[in-house]
Amino acid sequence: MMIIFLTYFTIVYSSPGVFDPFDDGISFEVAWGDPDLGLDSNKETISMVTTDNEVYTCQLPVSISQASSSSEDSNIKAREILERLEADKSCSYRVDSYWIYEVCHGRHIKQFHEERNVANKKLIVKQEYYLGYAESVSYTDIKVQAKQHIPTMSHAGALRPYYPVVYRGGTECDLKPGYKRKTTVFYMCMPDFQTSVVSVKETTTCEYEIIIYTSLLCKSTAYRIREDPINRISCFSNNGQKYQRPNGYRNIEELHKNTLFGKTILQGANPSTVHPKSEANKALPQPKKSQLTFPEKTFVKNFVTGKECVFGGAGWWKYEFCFQKSIKQFHQEKNGKKIEIVLGTWNEGNHIAHLAEHKIENSNVKTFMDLYFFSGTICDQTGVPRQTKVRLRCSATGNVQALTMFLEEPSVCVYHFTAESALFCAVVKHTDEHGIPRISDVDSLIENL
Repeated sequence: MMIIFLTYFTIVYSSPGVFDPFDDGISFEVAWGDPDLGLDSNKETISMVTTDNEVYTCQLPVSISQASSSSEDSNIKAREILERLEADKSCSYRVDSYWIYEVCHGRHIKQFHEERNVANKKLIVKQEYYLGYAESVSYTDIKVQAKQHIPTMSHAGALRPYYPVVYRGGTECDLKPGYKRKTTVFYMCMPDFQTSVVSVKETTTCEYEIIIYTSLLCKSTAYRIREDPINRISCFSNNGQKYQRPNGYRNIEELHKNTLFGKTILQGANPSTVHPKSEANKALPQPKKSQLTFPEKTFVKNFVTGKECVFGGAGWWKYEFCFQKSIKQFHQEKNGKKIEIVLGTWNEGNHIAHLAEHKIENSNVKTFMDLYFFSGTICDQTGVPRQTKVRLRCSATGNVQALTMFLEEPSVCVYHFTAESALFCAVVKHTDEHGIPRISDVDSLIENL
């Protein structure tokens, strides 16, 4: 709409330090208003004339820059939140293809690899490097100064505000003698998400960047993802006719009437007088049909009925998740021998009993579901069966066969498994009061994907 508008109007708006005409992140919308509603005295008003000599009075937005928090107070609040995380002496882990990364908040960051004898569990190989210590932690290296925007980073399809913390003084770098490893940790808000390491990257030799999602940072509104603001330019026709748009719009609509870009206009309706958001101008809803291919439909049906499992992991350990059945960790030797550890099996009664014992209420947020798996393989260190909390999260992107999965071990032989997929957006809508999926009609579920 902005391009069409500029065909007929030339707007020159200047506000030093606020408006950047080359900033594609600033969105505009032209709204054709009713002059009987009056003008807002708090907004700047200008008169404009089209090439057809149509006169309009337009009001410019009060602020046309993208809204962003920028105070030192936001920086302090984020630091206080993370200091509470550090006081708990908790650690977050990420298991990659070969390395395991351990981030103990406020203490250290470690990268290590272990191999054990299958028969006696004795340690055969251990490599470890410290990527930074808390003694050298810095909250000011990339400090958010007053009167400046909180920094953002494009990650997982969104522009996310972050709070950076730098750890220094790690293990000396072999390739840069005398230089000690350094890591910058970027904390980002993610609602309903346990503090987790989602990515590790070595940006230059012995310098690392780690991204951590945590719901704790969401307590500061400054670090929540904000929708891009749409700055509304309200224009009123001076001839008194409601919602009248320039004649040029009608010419464009005629050109596009029978094309791919055409709009459906009711017979007999005058496009210049029908408000674009009028109920009369809305197309009738069509019955939704599944857009899935046959292989995708087959996968969904087999997965939710437990006939097909999904696999994850790219390193020594891989894992297998079977919906409402089990979760396992395994390693396949070259000679075909398979080492398998059951991290938990599904039992509805055990899940409900766990919720009652720990007074866990089923979340009303229909974007994820938590299922508790028990009775896994006996743990060598604790002597009790392994158990896993499985979180299945709705992902708005990707196809139903694409699952993003990662596994953490926050305490010995107690695991947190997270899987994200577009498939779970439909499944999560069918949970009962205990958060258990109740899918009585799989075909109907598929049709709504």
